[in-house]
Amino acid sequence: MKFVKSLMLLMLLTFGASAVEPIYVGGTQYSYTDGDFEPIFVNGSVTGYEAEIDVLLDEYDEYLGGYPELIFDISGGAAGSIGGQPLKVEMDVSCSGIDVGYDADLILNRRGKLTPARFSIYKRLQTDGQCKKLKLKVNKMGSSALDNEATIDAFNVNLIIYLNLI
Repeated sequence: MKFVKSLMLLMLLTFGASAVEPIYVGGTQYSYTDGDFEPIFVNGSVTGYEAEIDVLLDEYDEYLGGYPELIFDISGGAAGSIGGQPLKVEMDVSCSGIDVGYDADLILNRRGKLTPARFSIYKRLQTDGQCKKLKLKVNKMGSSALDNEATIDAFNVNLIIYLNLI
């Protein structure tokens, strides 16, 4: 009976809501897809997606005698459908209200083929231990936000947060 209860608990944890695991600062690459994000609705339409992820280990370092510099290396891409105009898509990243970076690109129709938007953010930042929740947002922007034919159908985000110990 104990085995059955343990198995049921494991299944609930495995197949439950897709909770995003915390990010450990230190050089591991984390990859996310649109399934890890919550939709952002404006006037009943999805205009973007966002996720908040706990960040662990942005802490005081006795050896350094202070807080280390964090190096954020974030990249990704978005695919979608467009109306009559290119789809403008942005990626915005902050950590506990501290701006980490921003990038934007277009999903274009080139010779009948839709090219995905690409994002890249690289930033060195000392947060003095304040970086506890990383917020990632992928949004339609500008006139694309109002175009119901333009949709973000799929996207991915890869990120690494390093400690600069020099």
